[in-house]
Amino acid sequence: MQTLLDVIIQLLAQTLAVFIFPGILFITFLALLWQWVDRKVHARLQNRFGPLHTGWRGILQPLMDFLKLLGKEDLTPKAADRRSFAAVPVVMLVLSLVSAMFLPIVDMDPGTSGVQGILSFEGDLVFLLFLSTLMAVTIVLAGYFSSNRYGQTGSARTGMLLISFEIPLILALVTPALLTGSLRLSIITHELSKLSPAYIWLMILPFIIYVISLQAELERIPFDVSHAEVEIVHGWQVEFSGKKLAMINLAEDIMLVFGAGMVTALFLGGPLLLEFIPIPLFSVEFAGFMATTWVGWIYYTLVFIFKSALVIIVLSNMRTVFARWRIDQIVRAAWKFMVPLAIINLVLVQIALTYIFPILGVV
Repeated sequence: MQTLLDVIIQLLAQTLAVFIFPGILFITFLALLWQWVDRKVHARLQNRFGPLHTGWRGILQPLMDFLKLLGKEDLTPKAADRRSFAAVPVVMLVLSLVSAMFLPIVDMDPGTSGVQGILSFEGDLVFLLFLSTLMAVTIVLAGYFSSNRYGQTGSARTGMLLISFEIPLILALVTPALLTGSLRLSIITHELSKLSPAYIWLMILPFIIYVISLQAELERIPFDVSHAEVEIVHGWQVEFSGKKLAMINLAEDIMLVFGAGMVTALFLGGPLLLEFIPIPLFSVEFAGFMATTWVGWIYYTLVFIFKSALVIIVLSNMRTVFARWRIDQIVRAAWKFMVPLAIINLVLVQIALTYIFPILGVV
């Protein structure tokens, strides 16, 4: 039976986890770090320097940009729905933080559940898709709450963009769920390390589909037509300023952390790395040692950051290599290519699991 002291210690540990590591403070740190990495990679690919003077190689520039916006004048249009307009940045920030809480970064319950997020339950993958849809709805409504024509045009484009790529993104996530037989993010991550190398071939196409769809969901080039500055003056964000714009920018950076983390968790083995090496040294005993000591927290965190950084670099390359597409090109590409590819992928995965792998004896 737990004593009062044990309960207090447990509550204190959970509070520190939520607010410091791997919670809000750590997620915010990663959000600013990934923004810096994204800007540096994007600049170097264009033969520029990117952030340079604030901190080491400009690493503090994202933080300074955030603090500067907090000090700017916060304006609200007279014709806007004032309460809803003010609620948009808060809702976006809350949704992004809650989503990131599910990322399996370290072992939150040593010796029992394995590597998992602060929040974790059976079916949380479906709940995360629901949160993603809520974020999309919030963005679409943001432009209409501002009562600005450019904002409303940007919101309409955002709606078409997100609806088009939401379907292939969801279908791509079905593959790792099918292969592991679970809809819980932490279990999918753990079970991927046990699968035969033959299953890797089934993950390549959904990985590509998910990364492309993720770039669209984050409204990044070449899918940034929803806030194209030269066409609709920054789209649905046009009327947001000061603290509101700072919160929106931070929410978008956190969604980048979440998106890269989802790729890491569902397709790259999450914070597991040495466990994929078929050597007895990295077997169950190694996993048990990592799960019950502070060494594991450092190991899991560094591996997760390393894999997520690779995903960020891929997204930055996509942002640099491609030019902005028109909205009709984006919608056409989604419905004519991405959705059919995602459906074909599911059919191939099911055929492989039902007929091919049993014949070949793949476990």
